[in-house]
Amino acid sequence: MNTAPHIAQAATQAVDIITLVGQSAHKAIALYRQGGERLLSATEQSWNRALKASSAELTAETRKNASHAQKVFSGYCAKGLVMTADGATVVVDTLVGAALNTARKAA
Repeated sequence: MNTAPHIAQAATQAVDIITLVGQSAHKAIALYRQGGERLLSATEQSWNRALKASSAELTAETRKNASHAQKVFSGYCAKGLVMTADGATVVVDTLVGAALNTARKAA
């Protein structure tokens, strides 16, 4: 029995599945990034409301320091979000590329 056609068909199906998994992973990464950006925005708004509500009780220097701290924290969070999403994209691209190469060689 000649198994070559079956192997080629299985390899073609594997390529299709790997491609779909890669696309799904990229969609998940995009959703992670969007969710993180929304969360960061909501956190900044909450911080600003709290600072505004308590500003009468704070000295000018304390308000300035709190505002600066919020900007620094937000910057670190935003950078962390970008780094993790970009890193996940690289991982997905690398794994999908390797899997596709292997499946195509089998065909």
